[in-house]
Amino acid sequence: MDTLNNPSLRKRVDQFITDAGDDALTWVEIHGLMCAVATGPEAPADWPAACHAEDQVPADIAAALVNLKDRIAATLGAGEPIKLPCRLDPYAEDEGADLASWCAGFMAGVYLQEAAWYAADEDTAANLLLPMVLIAGLDDDPALDDLWQDSKLVRQMAMGIPELLEELFLFYHAPDLASGEDADGDDQDD
Repeated sequence: MDTLNNPSLRKRVDQFITDAGDDALTWVEIHGLMCAVATGPEAPADWPAACHAEDQVPADIAAALVNLKDRIAATLGAGEPIKLPCRLDPYAEDEGADLASWCAGFMAGVYLQEAAWYAADEDTAANLLLPMVLIAGLDDDPALDDLWQDSKLVRQMAMGIPELLEELFLFYHAPDLASGEDADGDDQDD
């Protein structure tokens, strides 16, 4: 899932990122953004524009990103894990290519329409998004600073992100399955 089906399209996306320089998200950040768009509530139609701060994203790049977003959603819908294009190490530092960058990209996708992410159940959404918020380091909450000091817990959170993506996908796209009910509304534990 971390590459495009068409190598020439992936090369074009990489070239777009290189040409845009600091104005564009890195590949790892873009992947995080696409995972957020694929797992969360319906995103605005212009979400590919979040990949570049200055200019319009070219149509072929936007199409490639939409294709990858759709593949991520299909993979999650099939119950398969997503392979992230970075190590699942929350303390590794590799600006633009580390887990913190992926989480920052994911949160950029959340911020595109933050209210929709929390509308169904604010507490559940906040709990599900906690690992990405924490690892991205985007919140100055002292409680998160304290949590960050528990490296064993933070590493467990990081390792659980691929499964968490499936849980988020189910929460927003199949809430009955996420809550333990089957399609008829019966509890699966009965």
